[in-house]
Amino acid sequence: MTPSFTVNAGLRYDTTFGLFVASGHDQAANPALAALQASGSTLVSGIPHDYRKAFAPRVGIAYAPNASATTVFRAGAGLYYNDLAQNGWVDAFTAVNNFNLQNGSGPSALIDRNYHTPYALTASVGFEHAFANNWRLNITYEHQQGVHQYRRYEYSLGFGIPADAPAVSLFRTDNRSIYNGLAVQVQHRFSDRFEVTANYVLSHATTWGATVGELFDYVNGVSSVLDPFGPGDHGPSGEDIRHRFVLVGVLQLPWKFEVSTLSQFESARPFTMSTPVDVNGDGVVGNDRAVVNGVQTSLDQFRGTPFCQVDLRVSRNIALSERVTLRPFVEFFNLLNRQNPGNNFVPDISALPTPVNDVANATAFCLNAACTQTQPITSLNQLRVPAGALGDFFGPGTTVGIPFAAQLGIRLSF
Repeated sequence: MTPSFTVNAGLRYDTTFGLFVASGHDQAANPALAALQASGSTLVSGIPHDYRKAFAPRVGIAYAPNASATTVFRAGAGLYYNDLAQNGWVDAFTAVNNFNLQNGSGPSALIDRNYHTPYALTASVGFEHAFANNWRLNITYEHQQGVHQYRRYEYSLGFGIPADAPAVSLFRTDNRSIYNGLAVQVQHRFSDRFEVTANYVLSHATTWGATVGELFDYVNGVSSVLDPFGPGDHGPSGEDIRHRFVLVGVLQLPWKFEVSTLSQFESARPFTMSTPVDVNGDGVVGNDRAVVNGVQTSLDQFRGTPFCQVDLRVSRNIALSERVTLRPFVEFFNLLNRQNPGNNFVPDISALPTPVNDVANATAFCLNAACTQTQPITSLNQLRVPAGALGDFFGPGTTVGIPFAAQLGIRLSF
């Protein structure tokens, strides 16, 4: 619009064709639907169809005061649809494949007819400034609101459906989540023998769930089909990392040595403590949270341990000729030799290494097999027991992680 002010606006449209068709059959062929309707239940009155209203407007603006080459303000907002992350709905699709239809062996699972493509409403504002001495500052605030996300409802006989109806899993798109984050990046481009990028994020993410609470593309459960947004079902998501700091840097030392690092630090991630007891009496086991001293715990009420890992590399280039370079190096992983269980803690109160006196209402630990000697539970922190095995298999902060390790190497470039 002007040399100082830029606006970008757009409208995107998404749709699908045959999203709910598997092996040539739609959900009308699902035996669970016929059985449910034969019982007189009105829980599911039809089949889902491809969503046709996924219009997604978005706008972005940039403003450089007085056409500045060093300072810019940015802002943007938009809708973003995504209905292809449905691995959690596989039961409903396999129910209508040819083998299960012919043998009557499919799972009792349905997709709600009122399907709505999940979408995220996002908005962000940012500030960026380049300093004269090769330093750059970037500050960004981001808001994401997930709407019509996936949830799995487990209906049992006589609980939300007639007593003669079959138990059924019903997938709906009625979940919600919110993420707010403030990111600060400080960057120094290579000069004065070093370069560095430091990132800090302050964030908070919440959602609804039973024993697992994840963001956008995960199929969360419900504790009670009669009250899917009940007390204790709202809490931090599994991705709720309040503080995260990442440092990446390279430093050139005398005698042509070079030191580089990738260091990561984050605050503890949340997890939920479940119980095998049917606390709410809905006939479903596995969707209830633990009760401690008469009070049921809430979604992701527990926290694991902060994550900290420092990796370091020392190397030196040795020129063998004009076109051939030898680069020996030594690398150190988890330099501080820190255990990082993250939020990979025992999530089931009945699986704790020191058993509790009552998995329906834990008030004490049993110190012997007969539970005649007990230790009172005075804090929920007493229930935190790491469960991770060695190996950071699923990304930083998810398992115990690697111990300190070092390796030597040589790289020949020509």
